[in-house]
Amino acid sequence: MKAISDSDAGTREALIRAGLDLFGRHGFEASSIREVARAAGANSAGIAYHFGGKDGLRQACAEAVVATMKQRVFGAAAAMPPLDGLAPEMAVEMLLGIVGRVTAFATQAQESERIARFVLREMMEPTSAFETLYEGLVGPVHGRLCRLWAAATGMEPEAEATRLAVFATIGQVLYFRLARPAVMRRMGWSTIDQEQSAAIAGVIRANVRASIAGMRENRS
Repeated sequence: MKAISDSDAGTREALIRAGLDLFGRHGFEASSIREVARAAGANSAGIAYHFGGKDGLRQACAEAVVATMKQRVFGAAAAMPPLDGLAPEMAVEMLLGIVGRVTAFATQAQESERIARFVLREMMEPTSAFETLYEGLVGPVHGRLCRLWAAATGMEPEAEATRLAVFATIGQVLYFRLARPAVMRRMGWSTIDQEQSAAIAGVIRANVRASIAGMRENRS
């Protein structure tokens, strides 16, 4: 197998970053190979060389999103211990920890905007890349979070209420990424730094605790 040089690796990463940005902003069809290459500071032939074409680049973008989110955000969920004997409060603390990491990434990580645009586009107009996102990230992570939620509440992991509660929690975090300009304007913030991000995470954590408490009460 041919070794990948540092230069090739750098070009590949630059093309993926450009693809994430332009595919998310303008859509796949509206983003030409030439535009993506120019945004990456690369030659148009590089897309064929590294990915086999624009479709391959889109697939690589989806795979990069999965890898980034697993590494930077959902590592604890992927390495979750067996549920047998997991104390409810331990499950709660694990959920709250994940909320904190997701919120910090969504509100502060530079690449979160590119990723959010790309993922949102795929959610609204699914392509083969959506399958990669769903099978590699959304489905597995949501399933693991449902297992944690079930351990915290005593509900069944695949109960409708459990799955919806996890989606609702994720949605709270995503709003602060997708509606960032509106949040900053309404809050009078010039930016969302570590202090503001912590405040957002604190509110979402409180909502998670309240939701879990409500489910526990309904079961009793």
